[in-house]
Amino acid sequence: MIAIMIALALFAAGCLYRALRGPTLLDRMAAIDAIGVLMTVLLVLLAHYFERAIFLDIAMAYALLAFADLLILSKFIEKGEVA
Repeated sequence: MIAIMIALALFAAGCLYRALRGPTLLDRMAAIDAIGVLMTVLLVLLAHYFERAIFLDIAMAYALLAFADLLILSKFIEKGEVA
């Protein structure tokens, strides 16, 4: 279980690199969305590992905020306000 959590953190670090250095805005958006998914899964695994249900609540809130963030950013791109 620990190895899986470490792997998820490393994958998130790779996505962070793509989010910072991505050649296009869409690459950066995809990387940020992938980080959100990876962190949500990591929080769920932490909830199972530590047997604490509060991490599940945090994971659900984080997933909802990540989804809303993606919708807001795509709306700005659609209107052409973000170059």
